[in-house]
Amino acid sequence: MIKQIHVSFWFSIIVAVVTLCPATLHARTVSDTSAPQTREASSAKVSQLLQQAGYSHRKTGDNTWVINRPGGKGPMLVAAGQDFVVIGVIVAVKDNMRSSADLSFRLLKLNHSTDYVKVGFDEDDDLFVRVEERIRIVDLQEFKAMVEKVDSSADTVDETVKPFLGAP
Repeated sequence: MIKQIHVSFWFSIIVAVVTLCPATLHARTVSDTSAPQTREASSAKVSQLLQQAGYSHRKTGDNTWVINRPGGKGPMLVAAGQDFVVIGVIVAVKDNMRSSADLSFRLLKLNHSTDYVKVGFDEDDDLFVRVEERIRIVDLQEFKAMVEKVDSSADTVDETVKPFLGAP
């Protein structure tokens, strides 16, 4: 009963906000409706952001870079897509992890507790931490915040999985 009231309350609030907001909040701007961003334009913007941010980095492909994480903690990967940027870190490689139900449970809890960050396994079953964002809304401040989120979240995940690292 309480849960139903709670859900109904939030639903009512959302409906009220959506219907009572001025139409200008719902209007699309010219940049929102313009042609999709090209991969080349996204890549150029990311390259510019990397230069402006002052991160030590190197280009590894047409749309990929590696940032040197502070404190010599390893590489941070940056990639530009057609209309997005992804920043991530490989926290642990598959061959160095002992998988268990406890590890999976801890990682699921971390994935829940880290806002705006994904924690998971990639196609090689390596453990990653990453953020992704639409390139059109990423400015220098947001770019730096994305890098900081990945760096601090990777440290948190690393501390959590330490007991599971080592030859399986």
